Amino acid sequence: MNTPMKSASAFDDFVKRLQPTADDRTMPDWTRERDEWLDLLSALYGVIEEFLNPYIENGTIAISYEDIVLIEEDLGEYHAKEMVLQIGRQKVIFKPVGTMLIGTKGRVDVEGTAGRARLLLTDRYATKPMLTVSKRKHLGNLQSRSQVQPPVEWTWKIATMPPQVTYLDLTRDSLFEMVMEVANA
Repeated sequence: MNTPMKSASAFDDFVKRLQPTADDRTMPDWTRERDEWLDLLSALYGVIEEFLNPYIENGTIAISYEDIVLIEEDLGEYHAKEMVLQIGRQKVIFKPVGTMLIGTKGRVDVEGTAGRARLLLTDRYATKPMLTVSKRKHLGNLQSRSQVQPPVEWTWKIATMPPQVTYLDLTRDSLFEMVMEVANA
């Protein structure tokens, strides 16, 4: 253990190193992140409704929405909607998981009596999960990420189950297949 004088000096240096830098002060706007996620979720539901419109119009599928509470570390507690498809006696639930996830901008679990599927909000060109590496600037003993990647064009895709996860484009046919799979049809 160091002498008290040396410890105080080391502690002073430690505190100084942990002070925010100009890069650190540009924190994400968490309200904007949450609102963008909720808008993208709403757009997903709009696409699903469009694909199912003939069935909704003839009364063979009913859609309802239920308010749920999500809690994410940086976003805190907030309300979102889950979509419920009623197809005869079967229910298929589109349950949002969140947006602050590794490797994706958002996830919705699709649950039915026979199983579960996942919809991911991912890069339009992604065909499978990818590890991305970002450049880092060194700030003493601290590191700060620098944005080196072009903006991502987000799109909803169906993720196959592990271990060989691949992404399938969300189309009318792929939605129908997913719903039939989780509803045991």
